[in-house]
Amino acid sequence: MNLNNTSITQRLIISSLISLLMVSFAVLIVIRSLFYVESTLKTETSRHVSELIVNSEISRRVFALTSRVKLLEQTFLYSETALSEEAFNIDFQLQRLRDLSTNQDFSYQIDAFIDNFHRFLGSSLALNRILKQTKTIDATLADQLDALEVAVAASKLEHLGEEEVTIYNNELDIIAMLRESFLMVGKMLGDIHSRITPETEKVLLIEAEKELDILQLHLENVDISTMAVRTQKIAIKRTLERYHATLRKIRANLDQRWIVMAALVQAQAGLLEMVESTESRVQEQTLQLTTQLEDVITESRFNAIIISLLAFLFSVLLVNHVVSRHIQKPLDDLKDGFDRLVSHGTKRPIDLGRTDEWGHIENAYNNMAARLSEAYQAITEEKKNFDFLAHHDPLTRLANRLLATKELRNQIADSKENGTKFLLLYLDIDEFKTINDSLGHAAGDNLLVNVAEKLTRLIGDSGFVARMGGDEFMILIPNTHLEQGKLIAQRINKAIKQPYYIEKNTIFVSTSIGICEFPDHGHDGETLIRNADTAMYYAKRNGRDSYRIYTDEMTTEVNDIIETNRGLNHAVRRDELTVFFQPKVNLASGNIVGAEALVRWKHPKLGLLPPSAFMEVAEKSDLVVDIDKWVFSKVARLVTEWKNAGIDTSSILISVNFSARMFYMTDLAEQLQKILDKTDCEPSQLILEITERDMMRDFETCVRTIETLHAKGYKIAIDDFGTGYSSLSVLKNLSADYIKLDRSFIKDVHSSSSDYEITKAILQLAKVLDLSVVAEGAETRPHVDTLRQLGCASAQGYYFAKPLPVDGWLDYLEENKRKTSQSDVIRLKSVT
Repeated sequence: MNLNNTSITQRLIISSLISLLMVSFAVLIVIRSLFYVESTLKTETSRHVSELIVNSEISRRVFALTSRVKLLEQTFLYSETALSEEAFNIDFQLQRLRDLSTNQDFSYQIDAFIDNFHRFLGSSLALNRILKQTKTIDATLADQLDALEVAVAASKLEHLGEEEVTIYNNELDIIAMLRESFLMVGKMLGDIHSRITPETEKVLLIEAEKELDILQLHLENVDISTMAVRTQKIAIKRTLERYHATLRKIRANLDQRWIVMAALVQAQAGLLEMVESTESRVQEQTLQLTTQLEDVITESRFNAIIISLLAFLFSVLLVNHVVSRHIQKPLDDLKDGFDRLVSHGTKRPIDLGRTDEWGHIENAYNNMAARLSEAYQAITEEKKNFDFLAHHDPLTRLANRLLATKELRNQIADSKENGTKFLLLYLDIDEFKTINDSLGHAAGDNLLVNVAEKLTRLIGDSGFVARMGGDEFMILIPNTHLEQGKLIAQRINKAIKQPYYIEKNTIFVSTSIGICEFPDHGHDGETLIRNADTAMYYAKRNGRDSYRIYTDEMTTEVNDIIETNRGLNHAVRRDELTVFFQPKVNLASGNIVGAEALVRWKHPKLGLLPPSAFMEVAEKSDLVVDIDKWVFSKVARLVTEWKNAGIDTSSILISVNFSARMFYMTDLAEQLQKILDKTDCEPSQLILEITERDMMRDFETCVRTIETLHAKGYKIAIDDFGTGYSSLSVLKNLSADYIKLDRSFIKDVHSSSSDYEITKAILQLAKVLDLSVVAEGAETRPHVDTLRQLGCASAQGYYFAKPLPVDGWLDYLEENKRKTSQSDVIRLKSVT
């Protein structure tokens, strides 16, 4: 073999094969040393593993069954069926457990345990039946005492008009003592169920018999000779004899039961002791085997380490020789060629003097150098295009954040040099994420392009417009003061608020704008952007579709918002939220027709917080969806709990508020159904509320969503009706079920003629459109009287009740039903 013509790959392969041979030799020695370990493991461990597996399964089942038996030992089951079923299951498991092991001693132990368990079961069933007899006797005796009291009372009434008859009132007192003794006997028999000790049971039985004797003595003191009284006394005496006989049976059964339980416990202890003994024996044998194998492995490890070290050193030396001669040296020559390429031009060739792979690399390098100069020229031409793409948004063609930052730095330098001011406006589109989620990103991109075109037309050459990312835009207007900035912001809000027709959908959007003035609100670009962004979020918190000029107080408030957002994340995960209910009342009948579920935050430091303290923060992120889902799930579970508790809520509809982000989710109905599938709550028991403003944001999608929810059985309510910007042509096509009249109309409805007429008109409109109306904010009697006069069906507000916790809501509901029942009785009496 000619080594000069041997390729680098072949040289490395040869070196690797030599190293592999040495390592293989080391492996063979280790394998030979470990052969003994392998043979030992094959012969010994299989037996140990088998025993451990069987014993582990037996141990697990024994502990599980003895725990279930202990529960039967320690507790009376009042249901004979339940006791029998549990006993059958335990007995079946015991029979299966006996089949797991072939050990004869274990079979004897398990048979003894099964036999004692059957004796214990028979005793438990017998005692259960006797206790049932005592319940029957208790019921009979209670009825007989009632009949005796009626007979005594009848006797007194019969002789009440006779002048010569002496009336003694102590018979009724005796009846009371009879009842007291009767109740004491029942309590003592109930205490026997706790089964603390045999002595306690005996004492309780003796006390019960004494109390029965006292009851019989009290019975003898009833000295009324009427036929009805004598008949009842005879019946009670017979029942007392039955009671005494039953107590004797209980005493005999309990004595026998403790003997059976002692035997059962002893058999159980023997069974567990055998399991533990088997485990200890197998563990001891395993430890001995482990010690033996460790000695062999230690010797093998030493031999393997020595041979491996020798093989490693030889391989390192061999590979180092190949790399330094056949890789490193050509690489150094190639590096020198690249250095010359950079220093002396693009067409300087190199000569490595090699005939292997390096010869191909040499040719490739020289060809590359020839073409490199051409590539440099092409890159220079493309650089202009790259520069535009690097500084502009590809979607809107506006300047991007990088170029905007540079422009802002230049504007700051310009203003400092000339002593002038400029304005920075930072804006974003309200509820843009909702549009993306409901219509898709293509529609969202289309909307961004439309907004960018409007901003460009509005600002023109008087300023600079950039897209900072997402739905956020920045505008720089030089040589402008705040008063002019306010007018510009108003023009932007008005222009953006116009409807957009995107993919056959009509979309209404608005913007929130924050305004900063240089240098009053910041001396550098980062501060100006941050403060304008803070002012923009402040505008969002105060109703959106508006602008705010930055103040220092806003930064403090934003820090509070950040802290609130962090706390809300923890609140959702740690279940710190709770639900309150505000009743909805029918104004004509006074009956409760529903309630609105309102979320509250049980803050660990600040106490109970209303939605106004945190929902605005939640609406800025996906937290609002998590909260909406949590409230919906909580209401569904509560409705299920009320059903299971026998509380009649069939005529009560619970309203749940949804944010726009939740309502416009494409799979809303499916997500809600997954929640309801885990409960007994039906969609027909729920009203989903969404504000008028959010409904009008994307009317076509809203109509489709409502149709889907109606098909599932939900009712839909338009919340804050009258405060948005819906039109009659839109409203008539919106198949909602309820409108909630905003509290701003109700506040002065009794004193303001304009509010009165507006409310009246809305009620008439709702009647024409077949919509039910719920008036919010009914806080005084004049509010309620005026609404009733106008024909409003129902209302909610502090006049009826504030938002109540779950217990308070249930109490209010029960009280309302009681008052309604009383008023129905009064009306019925007045009619008759």
